[in-house]
Order: sequence, then structure tokens, then C-alpha cells
Amino acid sequence: MSRCEFRWINDRTLKISGTIDENFSIDEELPKFKEEVWIDLRDVARINSCGVREWIKAIVKNQSKIHYINCSSVIVTQFSMIPEFIGRHGVVESFETQFVCPSCGHEDSMILVVGKDIQAGLESYMESPEMKCSECGEQMECDHNPELYFSFLSEVA
Repeated sequence: MSRCEFRWINDRTLKISGTIDENFSIDEELPKFKEEVWIDLRDVARINSCGVREWIKAIVKNQSKIHYINCSSVIVTQFSMIPEFIGRHGVVESFETQFVCPSCGHEDSMILVVGKDIQAGLESYMESPEMKCSECGEQMECDHNPELYFSFLSEVA
């Protein structure tokens, strides 16, 4: 299990990677947030219940507009289960979705951009965006239940 690491990509984009757990503390980074901040969560591999608690405590304190980008599926699951995880000032810009090919079994993932690849604000999400298999060319299926996995998008419009 890797510990949580923070790295500023530029003066407005913070990359978080590793595991968000009881040791997670973003307090040193919060004062660096300006009016807006972009948080890249692509490399968050795991989050436990203590990490969820610590994340929500930090996000509640924050007054900046937060743009979540490249959110790993671990983070998307939290968005869908715990609406407070996004925060009052949070906007999900892009997130990862896993796909599997029913024909050949190939698995792949894709970063979906909200407003381009998938729309926010729908009442329900019964289907996922289309993705062709890079191995056999057949249509892939979302490896999650779209109605549950994309449910956070209903609240972010």
C-alpha cells in the first residue's frame, strides 16, 4: 500500500496519488488553493473509510472552487456513494471508466470528459458511452453498473 503523495503540477493543479487513509492530510496544501484549483486524482489507487472521513473534513473547510480531473474509478465510486465527497464547490471535469469486451475479454479504461463524452444532469444513466475494443474492434461494455457508477452526474448539473 503506497502512502498518499501531493505534487503541484503548476500553480493551479495539484496531483494526488497513492492511498487516501487515516494518514491523509491535505491541510498543508489547502492554503495554496487560490479561488480555483484543479485536483488530478488519476493515481489514487485506494481509499478506506478513514480516508473518506479525512477527505470530507478537508473539503468542507475549503472555500475554493475545486475542479476534479482524471478521477480514478476508486474516486468515482466515492462520488456516487457519498455526495459530500465532491464538496459544495466541486465540479467533476473528467473521470476514468473501465470497459470489457464481451467478444474477446479484453479490458481497457477511458477518461470520460463531462460535457463531451458524457452529459451531466440526466435523471438516470442506463448506458455508458461507446468504446470499441482495441483488440477485436467489437463494442465494449462498461465494467460497472452505469446507473450506479454515473449516478453522481445527476447531481452535478
